[in-house]
Amino acid sequence: MWPNHGARPELRVEPAVLELSPSAWEHFTHPHNVGALDSDAPDVATARVGEPVSGEILQLQLRIDAGETIAAAYFKAYGSAWLIACGSLLTERIQQRTLTEAAQFLHDELVETLSVPPTKRYCAVLAETALKAALRSWAAPRTSSDATTQIHPPLNC
Repeated sequence: MWPNHGARPELRVEPAVLELSPSAWEHFTHPHNVGALDSDAPDVATARVGEPVSGEILQLQLRIDAGETIAAAYFKAYGSAWLIACGSLLTERIQQRTLTEAAQFLHDELVETLSVPPTKRYCAVLAETALKAALRSWAAPRTSSDATTQIHPPLNC
């Protein structure tokens, strides 16, 4: 018995966490490149995208070097284990790619590598959308404290 509470409370785990593939579990429990860059730095592109039905949000920041290569990529996520796994793998996959190569990245690479189920495919789409928004932000004329924020309609994938 737990003091003043009766029986031990039952531990509840989100069902989607239980269905994580081994690679998704690894990226969820040990995410890579979590954090932020100085969004005011001239070599940083920032994008923040969200999905209104689930309330999930992904922020992606890229440090672009003089050779138009992604020198560093960091993410922050508010959402499911699948979104965290997608953000982590995305940052791994795009580092050291040229901007042209990164622009060709498709969410299918995340879906296949992480074995994302159809009900969570929108997480991979959100990660690709964040990348494309960051690349657009970089290509656009720069003003101080630029950040691209997009809210997308529900995705039916």
